Amino acid sequence: MDDYDRIGKERCLMTLGEKIYILRTEHGLSQEAFGESLGVSRQSVSKWETNQSVPELDKIVAICDLFGVTTDYLLRDNMEMGVREQVEPASYVAGHGGYSSQKLHYEYKSKKMIGNLPLIHIHFGLGLYRAKGVIAIGNIAEGALAVGFLAVGGLPIGLISVGLFAFAVLAVGILAFGSFAFGVITAGAVSVGIFSMGALSFGQFAFGAYARGAQVAVGDVARGNIALGYSQALGNYTEVTNRQPFDYENACRLIDEHVSPYWGFFKTWAKNMVKLF
Repeated sequence: MDDYDRIGKERCLMTLGEKIYILRTEHGLSQEAFGESLGVSRQSVSKWETNQSVPELDKIVAICDLFGVTTDYLLRDNMEMGVREQVEPASYVAGHGGYSSQKLHYEYKSKKMIGNLPLIHIHFGLGLYRAKGVIAIGNIAEGALAVGFLAVGGLPIGLISVGLFAFAVLAVGILAFGSFAFGVITAGAVSVGIFSMGALSFGQFAFGAYARGAQVAVGDVARGNIALGYSQALGNYTEVTNRQPFDYENACRLIDEHVSPYWGFFKTWAKNMVKLF
């Protein structure tokens, strides 16, 4: 290798900070916009680019995803510029704090923080991308309000939800609504809970087309200690009405006499549900 080739090759060698600077400017991002997309300050970006500090590992991975380069390209000082041309390109979604690529990946974190959590965190794409914030939207979402394929939090909404008030195809919570609902107070096509309402309903107090309740069951077909059925009832205390309204006063008397006071307001709700049926 002659001196000219050696000097040309050395000029192709860059530090991590120089690579970050070039990638950022090529994509038309300011230090502030770039930092916001990664959840760091402009000062942190400046220190990276001047080699005063090194990004944490998770930030390096995020930078690679953002610009469509490999970790090898970023971390090896002797990696030449040409290698980057072999990597799938990504395009920044200007003004949204995120990006899109052929991997269909997007992330946004608000600057506003509540405790250690961002007010809003959006993170989704083709893969197990996790969003965690007060308001979280992503493939996997955790937050006070969580929306995702798998949602966990105070008010989760998704295909599978776990939380205090859950809404989903499969919902698990104190209050759960879904095609399949499990919890304390539940409603769904298949419902399992202490106070359960659904086409197929199972619990201590069950109401539905087919209801099976340890304490009270009310429905077309009912099975329980107190069973009130339009077509069929099986239990210790039963009533079959053949599609006629139930004897509300008799039902209330049975509930008062044969359901423990331990169940408190559930007893009152059960009486009100009998009236609705």
